[in-house]
Amino acid sequence: MKDVKSMPTAVIREDESSSGTFQASASSVEAGFFCWEIATGEVSCDPLTLALHGMPENGPSDILSFLAAVHEGDLANVRDALGLIAESCGNYQIEYRVTSDEGRHRSLEARGRVLPGADGLPARMVGVVMDTTAVHERHEAERRRLYERATRDRWMQELTAALAAAVTVKDIMAAAQAGLRTFGADALAVIAPEEDRLTVIASCADDKQGDDSPRALDTTARTLVEASLDRRAPVLIGSGDALITGYPHLAPLARSAQQAWAALPLTDSRGRVSSCLVSFPEPQEFLPEERALLVAAMGLLAQSLERAGMYESEHALATELQRGMLPRGPLTVPGVTIAARYQAATSGMWIGGDWYDAISLPDGGVALVIGDVQGHSVHAASLMGRLRTAVHAYANEGHPPAAVLERTNRLLAELNTDPDRALFATCCYIALTPSDGTLRVCRAGHPAPALVTPRKPPRLLEIPGGLPLGIDREERYPTTRLRIAPGSVLALTTDGLLEAVNKDIDQGIERFLQGLRGAPTANLQTVVDDLLAGTQEAHGLGDDVALLLARLDRPGRRS
Repeated sequence: MKDVKSMPTAVIREDESSSGTFQASASSVEAGFFCWEIATGEVSCDPLTLALHGMPENGPSDILSFLAAVHEGDLANVRDALGLIAESCGNYQIEYRVTSDEGRHRSLEARGRVLPGADGLPARMVGVVMDTTAVHERHEAERRRLYERATRDRWMQELTAALAAAVTVKDIMAAAQAGLRTFGADALAVIAPEEDRLTVIASCADDKQGDDSPRALDTTARTLVEASLDRRAPVLIGSGDALITGYPHLAPLARSAQQAWAALPLTDSRGRVSSCLVSFPEPQEFLPEERALLVAAMGLLAQSLERAGMYESEHALATELQRGMLPRGPLTVPGVTIAARYQAATSGMWIGGDWYDAISLPDGGVALVIGDVQGHSVHAASLMGRLRTAVHAYANEGHPPAAVLERTNRLLAELNTDPDRALFATCCYIALTPSDGTLRVCRAGHPAPALVTPRKPPRLLEIPGGLPLGIDREERYPTTRLRIAPGSVLALTTDGLLEAVNKDIDQGIERFLQGLRGAPTANLQTVVDDLLAGTQEAHGLGDDVALLLARLDRPGRRS
C-alpha cells in the first residue's frame, strides 16, 4: 500500500490525441462505474462501486457519503483534488484508501473524465473505480524486497571490511553481532567437534538478548549441527513444523523461543570442519538469494576466525617469549615494596622492547630500571634482552647510575652498525638507598618518574636527562640527587601508558598521576592492575607498557 504522502491525489490532463478514452493502470482488477453531478452532488453508480467503498447496495448516492468512507489520512487530499477537478474539464486520476468494517485498508483508484455542461463549465464527472489493493501490496512487497537486499548487500560490505580489520575473536564476533538483525537472526554460535563432543568456540547474540549468547548446546542445536557436519551441507529449518517433519524426536522442543535455524558447515584451510548455527525468533523462508548470502557471510566468518586463532596463538607465544626476558617472580628488596607489570598491546609476532628491573646493588641499595627499545619486532625484543643484561651487569659491578647508562649507550652504539637495523632505546635508572631514602636518578630520553609522598599529590620529578641510548656514543648523562621520606612511592612507566589517551602525553600524564593517588598506603599490586585495566578499558593500549612502582617502607615494616 502506498504511503499517503507519496500517493498522487489527482492528475487532470487534456487529451488532444484521443477521444477521451483511457487505459487502466492495472489489469485483472474489478471496476465499478459512476457519474457525479458536480452541481447537485448526486452520484449514480453500480453496486460494485458501493461495495468497494463499504456501502450497502441501496446505500446513499451523494458525494458526501462517499467522502465519509475515505480514510482520514487521505480525506484532505481527496477534497483538494475534487476541488481542482470541479474547476476544469479533462481526464483525471485519483488514488485513495477506504477502511472496511474490519479495520482493513483498501486501495482504490478512480479514473475518468470531467465533461462540460451547456455553458462549457465542468458539469459532471464520469469514470470507473478500481480496487488496486493487490497491486499496491505487490509494489510494496517488491520495494521491501529491494530495500532488504540493499541493506544486506551494504551489511556484507561492512562485514567484509570489519572482518578484514579484526584480529581477535572478540572483534570478529562483535562484527558478526552487528549483522544478526539484518538477517532477522537473534543468535549465532560457531561449534567445532572436539574428540567425542561438540564445543562452542565463539558465539554472540542480538543486543536485545543481552549476554545470552549460546555457550552450551541444547538438544535441537546439537542435532542440527551434527546433521550439517555429517552431510557437509547446510541444514535449513524454516519453522517449528519443519523441525518436527525432519526430526520427529524433537517435537517436544519445537515450541521453543527460536522458530527457525540454519546450520552451515565451515571448513578451514587445514580441512577441519566446524559448523555455524544461526537461530531466528520468527519463521524463515530461506529464499535462494538469502541462502547464498548467509553461506557467503559464514564463509567470511570462518576465514576470519581461523586467522584470529593463528594471530592469538602467535601473540601468546610472542608475549611469553618476551616475558621470559623480564624478571621472573615478584621483585623483593629489603626495605622496599615493589610491584611491576608488563602488558603487550600488539598482535601476532610483532612484540615490543619495553622492560623493567630491580637490581640489588653491592652497596646495599637497589637500582630501579625501566626502558623502552624503539619499534615492535623480534629484533627489538632481542635487543631489549641484551640491554637489560648489560644494565644488570654494569650495576652489579658497582658503577654509579651515570656510568651504567654511559656504558650501555656505548654498547648499543657499537651494535648499531647496520643503518637499516639501527635502533635506539630510552631508559630511566634510579639508585635508591633504603636506609636513608637517598636517590640518584639518571634519564636517557625516557619519561621522568613520578613521586607520591604521604599527604601530598603525585607529581613528576624534574630530572634533566640526555639523549636516548644508541644515538651518540659519547653522550653524558647528568645525575640528580634527592631524598624521599618513608612511605613515598616512585612510579616508572613507558610511554605506551602515557600516550594511551588519544596520543596526548599531557592527558596521559594527568591520568597516570590521578591513578597514583593513595599509593603510599594502598596495595601496590592493586594500584598497577588498576592503572593498566582502567587505561585499556577507556582508551585501549596502542603500545606495549612496562610499569614499576616502588614504595620505601617505614622502619620496622616488612616489604
